[in-house]
Amino acid sequence: MEWKAVREGFLIRFHHGDDVVAGLLRFAQERGIQGAWVNALGAIEDPELGYYHVDSRTYTRQVFPGDWEITAIVGNLGRLDGEPALHLHATIGAVDFSTRGGHLFAGRAGATCEVFLRDLGRPLRRGRDEAIGLPLWDLAREE
Repeated sequence: MEWKAVREGFLIRFHHGDDVVAGLLRFAQERGIQGAWVNALGAIEDPELGYYHVDSRTYTRQVFPGDWEITAIVGNLGRLDGEPALHLHATIGAVDFSTRGGHLFAGRAGATCEVFLRDLGRPLRRGRDEAIGLPLWDLAREE
């Protein structure tokens, strides 16, 4: 992975085989980033995507073997119980131009994965929403 600071955040390039999700979490932890917006494109190998079922409060998770184009990754980085927490959604494309999408749990960079991490300059806190069963933005809480 290599990175460069820019006016509103960071440009991050993951090299082939780098763990994208764990790498972003580590990057945020090492720099004390409290809140950020994430956009990415490139390629990803063996991505694990999920679909959340509100009624059962569970995810259906599936690994998609092989190399996929990242048509879009969008999401945010906040804090949950004091630790960095990512909420990323991905749309990936196959060689036949079919697509899959969902919550991105894991994946390694394919040829490359290029990320813009826009530092919000303030904490983006998450708190458990008991009605939904997920840690959602807690915009009322201030540091």
